Amino acid sequence: MFRPLLAILLFVPGWVHACLFATSTPPEGWFQWSSGLFAGDVTAIEKDVVTVKVVETFKGPDATRGTLTLTLSERYWSNCRVEKPAVGARMLAALNANGEAMLVPLSGNYADQLRAYRIRGQGQN
Repeated sequence: MFRPLLAILLFVPGWVHACLFATSTPPEGWFQWSSGLFAGDVTAIEKDVVTVKVVETFKGPDATRGTLTLTLSERYWSNCRVEKPAVGARMLAALNANGEAMLVPLSGNYADQLRAYRIRGQGQN
């Protein structure tokens, strides 16, 4: 049975945003939270917008060779304790059904774990 996501809920007026951490959330947590889960390289960073070139799709419509444009507020970086990436950094980009986005560093080992979870067929939900 799935254990609850390791998450910190941040209450911000008008919305609630959950912070997940790739190093402590198992792949099943990302697959449960997201409707789209992608590996990609950062191609541009502006104030609240990060552009990611998708290199692999773990869940959702195949976006390989496509581009994601994610809007993440300055609060995301400080409240979620995620360091802003540099151009070229490999990231895990997650989108949920509510239109919320997460962007965290993605190691090769963790990408392997996400692939293994998807291949076992559990990530097809």
